[in-house]
Amino acid sequence: MSVIASAGIPGRKVFDLARKVEAAPAKLFDAIHKLAENMRYSYPDACRMVGERVRSEDMRTLLLRLADALRSGEPLPSFLVREARVHGERYENEYERNLEALKKWNDGYTAVTVSVSLIIINNMVSTMIYDLGQVVMAAMAFGAIVIGFIVAWVLSRAAPQEVMSVPWAQGSKEQRLAFKLLKISLPIVLLVTLAMVLLKVSFGWIFVTLGVLLLPLGIASYRAESHVAKKDEEIGAFFRSLGGTATSRGTTLGQALESIEMASFPNLRPHIRKLLLRLRANAKPEVCWQLFGLETGSLLIDQAVDMFFDATSLGGDPEQSGLLSSMFTEKVAMLRAKRRGVAGTFSWLILAMHTVLSALMVFVLQILKKFIQLIQASGTMEYQEEAMRQLAVRMLTFTTPQTAFLEKMALALIVMMALTNAFAIVASEGAHIAKMSFYLAIMYFVSGISFLIVPSIVNAIL
Repeated sequence: MSVIASAGIPGRKVFDLARKVEAAPAKLFDAIHKLAENMRYSYPDACRMVGERVRSEDMRTLLLRLADALRSGEPLPSFLVREARVHGERYENEYERNLEALKKWNDGYTAVTVSVSLIIINNMVSTMIYDLGQVVMAAMAFGAIVIGFIVAWVLSRAAPQEVMSVPWAQGSKEQRLAFKLLKISLPIVLLVTLAMVLLKVSFGWIFVTLGVLLLPLGIASYRAESHVAKKDEEIGAFFRSLGGTATSRGTTLGQALESIEMASFPNLRPHIRKLLLRLRANAKPEVCWQLFGLETGSLLIDQAVDMFFDATSLGGDPEQSGLLSSMFTEKVAMLRAKRRGVAGTFSWLILAMHTVLSALMVFVLQILKKFIQLIQASGTMEYQEEAMRQLAVRMLTFTTPQTAFLEKMALALIVMMALTNAFAIVASEGAHIAKMSFYLAIMYFVSGISFLIVPSIVNAIL
């Protein structure tokens, strides 16, 4: 609203455009517009009536202050610019508080993951001393999985809540490719996994195959997310450059676009060229700019482009519109860069932890198998002393680890740990849910390598 109002258009038109924005507060401005246009209320009275019935404290105080400003005759553009800056600072402070909470929950999730894994490993080792029974061991494994999911869910709620991408089916070419791979990969993964289980292929090769099948989707999702982040960092400078050029030369945005240096925006360059070609082909400017924002794949850019184009097309100063749009986009881009720094350390730490814990779990399982083999061999040795033979028989009878059940439990834990860890990483990053496939591919692959290599290492040692 502040960007559009800077064009100097009447307040009635500002409210009319505000109610068409795809955001939750738009319905409030729609109600204000209807009260003013249909019920013949003045805009100050309409703002006051709607504001008094809003549950959100921030929106209620904003609408009441807006009513006072309109009633006192304060210019609407100056009021909206001032409020935009205040709310921008408030958003920044709240975002950084959420980032601090996210750091704490990242540490907490790491500690809980290690604790739960060590409890399960200790449970497996304890079967060499006493048989806890399948029910107790299954309950402990189920409890570990539930605790992991609960902590991951709390982490997702503590993180800043935001949507970074447009719908992938309509976004950039990287997003559209990832969306197509998502629809193809999931059925293939399910069918191949089921076939390998029915054919009784070893767990190691099943995990390795899962990792390989998920990797193309994971790489495509990773590239789509990283490209969106890079474009978000360039869009603010693009608005300032384009707006300043249009104002200084007294030309339209299309003509100013012809003269700016595209090398300054390497990630936005393909989209700027498409925009320029469409404008040269005399396509409708609003459609060209709308496609430009959508095809970048960034929801932030899509929203900012609408702000910038609407303000300039209504007669606003391109330089002023570019500065206000840039202020909005750069603040959000910088905050998201801080979030990526927090999530980056957490994601690689979780991947390293999963590798170590899965290898350790397979190592303990293989030790248990060797343990039962040694007990059986010692019980049949004719030259063994009577006391040692009785001890071996007693351990074999009462404390033999149920290796088949333990193997299935370890398999289930590794599968669920990978899912929980991938969800926690994506929640920390704020990325699209499809990016889980990238981290799942890595974790399943290293788990499969553990199943294939660790038993050979144990056999070589023992």
